[in-house]
Amino acid sequence: MKLIHFDVIDSTNAFLKGNYHNYQNFTFVSADEQTAGKGRENKRWSSEKKKNLLFSVLVKDRKLIEKYKTLSIICGYSILEVLKEYGLNNLSIKWPNDVYVDNKKICGILLEAVSKQEMECLIIGVGVNVNQKKFKEEYTILPTSIRNQLNRCINLKKFKSDIYSKLVYNFKLVEQDYDFYSQIKKYDYLKNKEVFALVSNEKKLVKVLGINSDYSLGVIAENKKIDLEAGQISFSL
Repeated sequence: MKLIHFDVIDSTNAFLKGNYHNYQNFTFVSADEQTAGKGRENKRWSSEKKKNLLFSVLVKDRKLIEKYKTLSIICGYSILEVLKEYGLNNLSIKWPNDVYVDNKKICGILLEAVSKQEMECLIIGVGVNVNQKKFKEEYTILPTSIRNQLNRCINLKKFKSDIYSKLVYNFKLVEQDYDFYSQIKKYDYLKNKEVFALVSNEKKLVKVLGINSDYSLGVIAENKKIDLEAGQISFSL
């Protein structure tokens, strides 16, 4: 595991996308501030400097790359496990990988693949709200932080170490074909909710059955069960 840290950077994901060939598997790149951080669907990820944990991890192991769907949700589950160890309750995973507490978003995750003739590596960008108290921008889903939930400051250096260790530990379990499904399905935020989803290129209201064992999302659309992949869900009601 190699650790790289910047005071300020445009994006830790962008840094690894441009330099992945120079670094080893499980290289972690963090920053006190990102000037062009983004989440899924190119949404801007805003964060106060030195208040939160912002990092990306490089995955080059071929077996893990082939299990990218599993790796995406395991990343969210790993963050959830650490948050639980810190004393947070009412935690859930909003498929495919965001982490919620008390119906508020505390962690966002963006998985990107670098491909030429084949997929060469995965870059997983993570933002965890740690010590930020106020969030200035408008959000569809209300954000929160560990500090807001526990009413105390968190040692960011220790928290970063705990997160990195948990991710590497769980990623190695994925390499060994460990099945996390029985744990993950207990934290399914979208289960039994109605959401808008893209079905046959049309936005339709569907009923979520839950996360499947292959980490797709089972829904009922027009009285039929179908399985959705990441990117097909628009927003929840």
